Amino acid sequence: MGAFAAFIVWTLVRALRHGIIFSDGIGYDIHEQPTKFAATAAMHCIGALLFAWLAAGGIADFYRLILTH
Repeated sequence: MGAFAAFIVWTLVRALRHGIIFSDGIGYDIHEQPTKFAATAAMHCIGALLFAWLAAGGIADFYRLILTH
Protein backbone atom coordinates (compact mmCIF):
# COMPACT_ATOMS: atom_id res chain seq x y z
CA MET A 1 0.00 0.00 0.00
CA GLY A 2 2.77 2.40 0.87
CA ALA A 3 4.62 1.70 -2.35
CA PHE A 4 1.46 2.33 -4.36
CA ALA A 5 0.90 5.63 -2.52
CA ALA A 6 4.50 6.63 -3.29
CA PHE A 7 4.00 5.71 -6.95
CA ILE A 8 0.89 7.89 -7.16
CA VAL A 9 2.77 10.81 -5.59
CA TRP A 10 5.61 10.29 -8.08
CA THR A 11 3.15 10.39 -11.00
CA LEU A 12 1.62 13.59 -9.60
CA VAL A 13 5.03 15.24 -9.35
CA ARG A 14 5.84 14.14 -12.89
CA ALA A 15 2.48 15.45 -14.12
CA LEU A 16 3.00 18.84 -12.48
CA ARG A 17 6.50 19.16 -13.94
CA HIS A 18 5.49 18.18 -17.48
CA GLY A 19 1.96 19.59 -17.53
CA ILE A 20 0.32 16.33 -18.64
CA ILE A 21 -1.43 13.85 -16.37
CA PHE A 22 -2.53 10.43 -17.54
CA SER A 23 -5.63 8.56 -16.42
CA ASP A 24 -6.70 5.30 -18.05
CA GLY A 25 -4.24 5.90 -20.86
CA ILE A 26 -5.63 9.32 -21.74
CA GLY A 27 -3.42 12.35 -21.30
CA TYR A 28 -4.84 15.65 -20.07
CA ASP A 29 -2.74 18.73 -20.82
CA ILE A 30 -2.87 21.51 -18.25
CA HIS A 31 -2.98 24.16 -21.00
CA GLU A 32 -5.62 22.53 -23.19
CA GLN A 33 -7.87 20.89 -20.57
CA PRO A 34 -7.20 22.58 -17.22
CA THR A 35 -10.42 21.41 -15.58
CA LYS A 36 -9.85 17.75 -16.43
CA PHE A 37 -6.20 18.07 -15.41
CA ALA A 38 -7.18 19.51 -12.02
CA ALA A 39 -9.95 16.96 -11.44
CA THR A 40 -7.67 14.07 -12.32
CA ALA A 41 -4.89 15.43 -10.12
CA ALA A 42 -7.35 15.83 -7.23
CA MET A 43 -8.54 12.24 -7.60
CA HIS A 44 -4.94 11.03 -7.66
CA CYS A 45 -4.25 13.00 -4.45
CA ILE A 46 -7.25 11.43 -2.74
CA GLY A 47 -6.07 7.99 -3.84
CA ALA A 48 -2.55 8.65 -2.58
CA LEU A 49 -3.88 9.78 0.79
CA LEU A 50 -6.15 6.75 1.04
CA PHE A 51 -3.37 4.29 0.28
CA ALA A 52 -0.94 6.08 2.61
CA TRP A 53 -3.53 5.88 5.40
CA LEU A 54 -4.10 2.20 4.72
CA ALA A 55 -0.35 1.57 4.73
CA ALA A 56 0.04 3.40 8.05
CA GLY A 57 -2.26 0.99 9.84
CA GLY A 58 -5.64 2.17 8.69
CA ILE A 59 -6.27 -1.18 7.05
CA ALA A 60 -7.45 -2.60 10.37
CA ASP A 61 -9.88 0.30 10.79
CA PHE A 62 -11.01 -0.17 7.19
CA TYR A 63 -11.76 -3.86 7.71
CA ARG A 64 -13.57 -3.12 10.96
CA LEU A 65 -15.67 -0.47 9.20
CA ILE A 66 -16.60 -2.86 6.39
CA LEU A 67 -17.23 -5.94 8.52
CA THR A 68 -19.24 -4.30 11.29
CA HIS A 69 -21.72 -2.54 9.03
